[in-house]
Amino acid sequence: MTMTTTSYEQELERSGRILITIKGISMRPLFHSDTDAILVEKRPPEKLGDLDIVLFKRGVQYVLHRIVGKRPDGRYIIAGDNCMDADIVRPEDILGVVITAQRSGKPIKLEGIRYSLYETLWCRPYRFRFVVLRCRALAKRTAKKILRRS
Repeated sequence: MTMTTTSYEQELERSGRILITIKGISMRPLFHSDTDAILVEKRPPEKLGDLDIVLFKRGVQYVLHRIVGKRPDGRYIIAGDNCMDADIVRPEDILGVVITAQRSGKPIKLEGIRYSLYETLWCRPYRFRFVVLRCRALAKRTAKKILRRS
């Protein structure tokens, strides 16, 4: 028996949607690895919006991050909510946008006042977030060095 695998691109082309289990920590605190699932819907680049969470391809790797800006040349600035750097992504490399999410079978609210505050205070000022995350990483490294010396 021969098994064939379907890529995310093929499944999005076939059905317009795919369900994916989150792997990794780049979208914490919003999404948690191995317990959260997202539904991604194919969407043309002209329908993408600021702060949309998108699935895109970086080389052979699939990445789920957030649109935080758009460059004059039409490419998107995309960063994970828990990342210290951003990717510059061509519109044609974006496969789809997250439309719903769930954690252990319960919906994760991607709307409302709490989510709006999260987007406004943490996601939108992404350059500030990069500074905060770098400072936190530096503080952790420094604390480890101090504890090792003790």
